[in-house]
Amino acid sequence: MCTKAGTCETSDQVEPEDDASVDPPDAPPIDACVPSTEICDDGIDQDCSGADSTCAANDGPTDPVDVTNGGTFSGDLMLAMDDYGEVGCGGNGGRDLFYDVTLTAAEVYYFDTFGSNFDTTVRVFPNKACDQLVPNSSTLSCNDDSCGGSSSQLAVQLPTGTSCVVVDQGAAATTGSLTLHVTRSRRTGTALAGGMQTLTGDSCTATDTGNPNIPCNDAVNNAKDVSWFFTSCPGVNRKLDASTCVDVTMVHFDTVLYVHKSGTQADLVCRDDSEQSCEARPDRPDKIDGTVLTDVNTTGPGLFWLVLDGYGGDACGGYRLDTNLD
Repeated sequence: MCTKAGTCETSDQVEPEDDASVDPPDAPPIDACVPSTEICDDGIDQDCSGADSTCAANDGPTDPVDVTNGGTFSGDLMLAMDDYGEVGCGGNGGRDLFYDVTLTAAEVYYFDTFGSNFDTTVRVFPNKACDQLVPNSSTLSCNDDSCGGSSSQLAVQLPTGTSCVVVDQGAAATTGSLTLHVTRSRRTGTALAGGMQTLTGDSCTATDTGNPNIPCNDAVNNAKDVSWFFTSCPGVNRKLDASTCVDVTMVHFDTVLYVHKSGTQADLVCRDDSEQSCEARPDRPDKIDGTVLTDVNTTGPGLFWLVLDGYGGDACGGYRLDTNLD
């Protein structure tokens, strides 16, 4: 600094630069955590959330969620561990959640995982509680990829007692938001294959497992019935034809045919006597008792039933049923 007298003084003090573009160096991070896939209940905070995640209540086979009454169930497989190997279908290494069904009589159940955001596998172990599963030896029904995608769809008849359901994920899955749909049918039956089939038998050996929910020419209920089930994918319209008219000499009672979707009240269609080219019964030439269903639309997803019933409480006997399911 200089005075008016011309003398100057110097100072070793350096004035700070008035430059907002110069920032002080960053402080070292307090926590050097690098996020990775979380593993629940292992005491380590892999995802850097500040705490270890707690596993889902039904992560292990000792605490399955009861899905006997059906419904839609959600879960997070990222909060689970790999407790059971993916035997039957799919690979090994994915995390899993456990569910169970307990019945007093046999019944067909339907499961799907449409709406989940990862590659799912559904395994069902009939008459085997989850805590009784033996890896690689327990009998099961299973489905990995269905309907052209990575979701699962499965219909299976379950016996009296407890059956275990295991939902698994692909080993490389990085997400795990599960949507599990469970539908109980409240009836027994046999899977109906696609294409053309000829089905024969005697309905008198069956039981009355249900009645049509819409009138079929004022048909009397409570006759014995025989049922076949099939599934349909989301948005897919499968068409079903069925007839007891192909060889009426093999049909020994007045038949009723109807198609029903499990989980709904109304039947898709119900027919008693058809005004098509069915021959009259030899013992009742005035009565046309053959039944025809044509182009019945069954849009999925879901579980569908073709039921051969009788007109009247005591109507049963031998039958020939010809079907075509595309």
